[in-house]
Amino acid sequence: MLSSLDVAVLIMIVATVLVRSATLPVLVRAQTATRRRALAATGADATAGAPGGVGATVGELTVGALGAAAAYVYTAAGFFASHVHWVLSQPFDELNARYVAASRPMSLGVARAWYIGIFVTCLLLWLLFCYLTQRNLLTAGLPSEAWSSGPTRARIIGLLVVRAALGAFLLPVGLVIAASVYQLVALLASRKPRAVGGAAAGASAAQAFQAAPAGQNPYAPTAAQNLYAQTPPAPPQPPYVPPQFTPPAQPTPPVVSAPPVGSPLSAHEPRTIGGYQLLGRIGSGGMGTVYLAQRQGSATQVALKTINLELLADGDLLRRFQRESEVLAMVPGAYTARVLDTGVDAGRPYLAMELLDGRPLDAHLREQGPIRSAEALRALALALAVALSGVHRLGLVHRDLKPANIMLTTAGPRLLDFGIAAIVDGTRLTATGGGPGTLTYMAPEQFGDERVGAAADVWAWACCVVCAAYGVSPFAATNTGAVIRRIVDTGPEPAALAAVEALDPTLAAVVRRALAVDPAQRPADGTGLLAALAAAQPTAPDPAAVHDQITRGWQTLTL
Repeated sequence: MLSSLDVAVLIMIVATVLVRSATLPVLVRAQTATRRRALAATGADATAGAPGGVGATVGELTVGALGAAAAYVYTAAGFFASHVHWVLSQPFDELNARYVAASRPMSLGVARAWYIGIFVTCLLLWLLFCYLTQRNLLTAGLPSEAWSSGPTRARIIGLLVVRAALGAFLLPVGLVIAASVYQLVALLASRKPRAVGGAAAGASAAQAFQAAPAGQNPYAPTAAQNLYAQTPPAPPQPPYVPPQFTPPAQPTPPVVSAPPVGSPLSAHEPRTIGGYQLLGRIGSGGMGTVYLAQRQGSATQVALKTINLELLADGDLLRRFQRESEVLAMVPGAYTARVLDTGVDAGRPYLAMELLDGRPLDAHLREQGPIRSAEALRALALALAVALSGVHRLGLVHRDLKPANIMLTTAGPRLLDFGIAAIVDGTRLTATGGGPGTLTYMAPEQFGDERVGAAADVWAWACCVVCAAYGVSPFAATNTGAVIRRIVDTGPEPAALAAVEALDPTLAAVVRRALAVDPAQRPADGTGLLAALAAAQPTAPDPAAVHDQITRGWQTLTL
């Protein structure tokens, strides 16, 4: 049988959850404003400090103040017995345990332990939820200094100290209980990262996106495609590099003399989507099409990806498109294609990404053969490791790294197509034993029941590096069974590894380690891969020199 004190606390908790749920849009706007201010403070995106954050924060503070006032009125209004009113409306004092004993059939000693335990638990949970909320807001998809900087840590510690002092000495016990519940909802809301800054221009309108079919690179132009038939491109922009790879100022890379040419639109294709004028078709497949596009009133051209009209009724494909848009919005811009805009036009979802010059690695190998420059090969290996490091720090796995998804641009390699990436939580995207990927670049664990993690991307990285130096995957064979036997049993083609060894023996040593059948024997993720590459050199470069090494090495490659 519930006592009057139990009923009073239960009513207060339910009311707190209802109020917090009703004001959830205000909370989300305030949390987004916090992330925008943090991103702008790091200097990574000047657009992140756009107006609107102050109003959202003030609105959230107002909601909190009004909720606290209502909770206090409830505890002090005397709706229940006087001893219940006293327990909830007064600050913590162990002497108040006698009122707990009066409302519940228990001795004074037991009541004192119950009273102290409940209060201390709620106070600690309030502080813990506050800390975890701030950590979620300042880590997911943001540069590391947004969380690790001294001023940020000082602000968070100060916030926790103030709350601890208020809860221990000033706030009514009932209000501390309500605050812990209130903060729990805020913590749950912060667990879903929301794009901020330049990548978030249209994220709120995005509904569902679908990935291009495996084995095809929809972002890469073909030889017959004229991407610049109407409007000259803007100069290539240097890629954003995470804080640990912040480069010194570099000269502008050379511009290709003959950019690829795009194919014209057919009569049945639209001429505009979501405010973008379509200038030509970059690539298409059975599920989606990528257009060369330009926002009306702007000279900047983008690659605009959209789902084919006949597939809009397929809920599974729509969910895959939605997953791709969410993943791409979180991935850092260092050697990856950046998301610029997302939205839905007349029920048709689209995703706008930065337009990349150059061509995919597989096309380069077909037309010009393997890479013969040791500097260029190391630049490719380093750039892909930097890209994977940013992806893996977000808890993501690419799962389909292959030459078709590596774009060779004048600014360096770029990693594409995260359409089948998944949050690292043990979830399988397909049935057991049928993990996604391209056969000759799949790790041994992708053929079994083991959990596929970042180490599978490390394996695929090694296959791509070998392919760049040799021309084909080190596990290429005449049939599917022979490929699988090589991957899980006989090992890579010796001549393929010898091609890397001839160009760069230290890189070859890291590649062999990355091709270990046991995932535990490989570098754990992209960050571990970068550490292994640095350790394999006579003198380990400082983080800022990594980008410089990539840029200088890339200039030795003829695109």
